[in-house]
Amino acid sequence: MPADRRPIKGSMDYQADITAKAEEVRLALRAKLNARGRTLTKAVAHAGRLLPKKLAKQAAIIIKAQGLGGNPKLMRRIDMGAIDTAHSGIMTFLDAIDVQERRKTRVLRWFGGMAFNLILITTSFVIWLWWSGNL
Repeated sequence: MPADRRPIKGSMDYQADITAKAEEVRLALRAKLNARGRTLTKAVAHAGRLLPKKLAKQAAIIIKAQGLGGNPKLMRRIDMGAIDTAHSGIMTFLDAIDVQERRKTRVLRWFGGMAFNLILITTSFVIWLWWSGNL
């Protein structure tokens, strides 16, 4: 009876796949959310609240798998389907972000806050003048 000679995807292939996906997510976080970090863990931490909790949990799945990757016996615990789902979910979210729109929104919010503060200070000054009898 001939032996089955189908190629088996080894743990090194899984490790390379996980590392590539983690690096892709890290670079996308850097490009879209300006989340700096040499590792995916630091990039997710730097992204903070800009990354929804659900996606942060999905990133934790990739980070955990990356940590288990060095040990071939622990590689059996990794669910590649969950990693693929997490990767595609994070990348879908990040692909939907428009960097120019984020910058424009940030600048407009800053100007709006400055205008509100200016109106508040001016109103307070006029009320103070009226209250002290100088108006």
